[in-house]
Amino acid sequence: MASRDQLVAVCDRYVELVSAGDTDGILALYADDCWIEDPIGSERKVGKEALREFYDGIGKLDVTPVMARIGPVCVCGGEAAFQFRIDIDLGEAQIAMTSTDVMTFDDDGRITSMRAFADAEAHPDQAPGA
Repeated sequence: MASRDQLVAVCDRYVELVSAGDTDGILALYADDCWIEDPIGSERKVGKEALREFYDGIGKLDVTPVMARIGPVCVCGGEAAFQFRIDIDLGEAQIAMTSTDVMTFDDDGRITSMRAFADAEAHPDQAPGA
């Protein structure tokens, strides 16, 4: 099984690569038999080709999401959950929101599944209890 440090590093690398728009780098983090549900409630994207289409689609939106992890990566066995801030510059408007991603990993530390709890109303600077 992959170590806690390995899983934390994969989560951080994922955030970095999505911000950079590096689809090939992102896909290298995933196992061959992977799937994602991003956002929760959407249809699962299964396999690397479906993931390529999804991540390439982000780049085609003509916006660059800037992501940064906030808080710790919580690791339990072969699973991890972490929050990150997403900032999107739309020119005349700015969007800031929070997502919590939950990932499962294989023994080599490659992502086998990812579920994104993206919440457009969860502003990353929101005070606790607000």
